[in-house]
Amino acid sequence: MNNKNKIDLHMHSNASDGLCSPGELIKIAANAGLAAVGLTDHDTIKGLPEASCAAKKYNLELVPGVEIGVLEENQEVHILGYYPQYKDDLKNALERVLKERYTRMDEIVGKLRKQGFKLNLEEVLAEAGNSAPGRLHLARLLLKKRYINSLEQAFSLYLNQNREAYVPRKTFTIKQAMSLLKEVKAIPIIAHPGVHGSSMLDKLIPLGLLGIEVFHPEHSTAQKRTYQKIALENNLLITGGSDYHGDYKRYGYYPQHLAISNQYLLPLKNYTVK
Repeated sequence: MNNKNKIDLHMHSNASDGLCSPGELIKIAANAGLAAVGLTDHDTIKGLPEASCAAKKYNLELVPGVEIGVLEENQEVHILGYYPQYKDDLKNALERVLKERYTRMDEIVGKLRKQGFKLNLEEVLAEAGNSAPGRLHLARLLLKKRYINSLEQAFSLYLNQNREAYVPRKTFTIKQAMSLLKEVKAIPIIAHPGVHGSSMLDKLIPLGLLGIEVFHPEHSTAQKRTYQKIALENNLLITGGSDYHGDYKRYGYYPQHLAISNQYLLPLKNYTVK
């Protein structure tokens, strides 16, 4: 396949809640013919070294990144941070957040058990493997146990905000997350604002937001136009990607139709965080 004019700046490995190892993810992207891929695992960068080695092997450009989950005014916001320069400082800060995931998951499992679900924390941890447990790991377990018919149903019925088993995360505020990304000289981009955090754009921009993820699978055509317009009006970078987690059943092998033009890579690469 030849997609050398295509890139994907939003992918997840099993370092967080993806199904593929970082190396496998890079191989998939290389086989799809992409020119570059961004690894943006949730609240961790521990997959980047393996991804970097694989990218050299397959002659694929790696865009190092992270996706930080934030809770502000009872709203979930995800902020992507690209090209962090001080990775050790970022890793140490994120480790403190990852520890909270275990406590949260224990509470979620407890709520589901009260509703009659036969599961325990150890099963979720086994599903998560070497990564900190997240709701997607739990959703996969519920699907395997046939409590639900799809991953989407797990969230819409039980795990999304305002659902019975939802437990809010104890994590960074927007200001703390933006300060952290600034300290490690990463480029902060709001992830999928059409899904989470659109109302926070006015707060994020004065705090140093540098871009908007315009292209995302859950953005409608109208939303893409809206966020592209906001980005252009505010002189912000435009990014996008598949948000691929290795879910073959949903997309097939790799959702090539969700890759974006490589015209958006150079402005991101050329941006220097002062």
